[in-house]
Amino acid sequence: MTHIIAARKPNRAARILSAALLTVAFPLTAPAATAKDAKIDYLTAPFHQERLLDWGNRPNWSPDGRRIAFTKDDLVDSPAYEIDLRTKKVRCLTCKFGATQFVTRIFYLPDNSFLIEAAPGMKGGSGGAADAGRTQLFWMSKKLARPVSLNSGAMGDIAIARIPKADGSVDIAWSRPTATGLELTKARLVNDGRTARLADQQALYTYRPGQPGPASFPEAYDFIDGGRSVMFWTTEVATLDSEMYKVDIATKAVSKVYATPSHNETHVFPNERYGLEEANIHSDPDGPYRGISAHIKPGVEQILRFAGKSNAAEIAAANSGKGFDIFVITMDGKSRRALTNVSRSGAQAHQSTASPDGRRIAFAIKDPAGKSGHSAGLYIGTFEGK
Repeated sequence: MTHIIAARKPNRAARILSAALLTVAFPLTAPAATAKDAKIDYLTAPFHQERLLDWGNRPNWSPDGRRIAFTKDDLVDSPAYEIDLRTKKVRCLTCKFGATQFVTRIFYLPDNSFLIEAAPGMKGGSGGAADAGRTQLFWMSKKLARPVSLNSGAMGDIAIARIPKADGSVDIAWSRPTATGLELTKARLVNDGRTARLADQQALYTYRPGQPGPASFPEAYDFIDGGRSVMFWTTEVATLDSEMYKVDIATKAVSKVYATPSHNETHVFPNERYGLEEANIHSDPDGPYRGISAHIKPGVEQILRFAGKSNAAEIAAANSGKGFDIFVITMDGKSRRALTNVSRSGAQAHQSTASPDGRRIAFAIKDPAGKSGHSAGLYIGTFEGK
């Protein structure tokens, strides 16, 4: 039976994250990988891409790399779908649930069950910026039984450990609203094939608006450092810069991931030596507000107002809507390779995630104005290597 949690009115911290989520959304960590990806030099290996579908967004790889789960869009809740990469056949995973079929995000777990982020009761009405104050976590069995609520609010992406524990449980980390701000939380997701629960929950990082320190809201991305840290995306309000940070699970120490500045959302490849970064480098190579200019105007304006800028509307009008391309980046931040080049013409390549073996990526291309000349839809890209 699905339990429904009452919707919570977004607090100030949720509004900050809502601004950040106006145009970006985040894919999930790939599950356990083979050692093959260690032989790929992602900066030089031949790379080619193909369009799977002329629609679809927010892709996520199955544990065996043979299927991709996805949604219809990243701004409006939709049913969850799955495509078989060999046959190219698409099936709907949640349509049979009628009025409660709508998801914001869907992720495979290592045992082929699913973690779902959705509006209360999976009745829709979330997605995009709205999910900053409304989405909740659900678990669905691999047999596609009716999803079960995990009784937790959620915001944005979710980090999932690549390797399950000996008892079959898996570590996850996510941001959730509190009465005073946001909390980056870690827990074990335990399921018996019929129902699921969150165990051993612990707060890793707490954000309250106005608190000192460079990092603001936490948006979970990946477990890194061999599972000892959780990497999260944030905006440095003082510098108006997007950055990737990490929190040490044992000590709760927070530090930057990259030694170089201005990094947008990054997911690590299975070998953790490279990252898959979505960035506005092509569309805004040297602008004074490149750290936040990927958001649409209302989002940039809201972030600027939180930062105390009296001319926020004027700045946002000239420094917003700069689209993403997808890059491979070394985890020291010093070397980068472009994998797409669509943002200069007004399209956006985003929602990128690496396959379990590290040889492929899945991503989506959107063309909001329909004038870029680039074909929108769901894509996979393949690296050739030994």
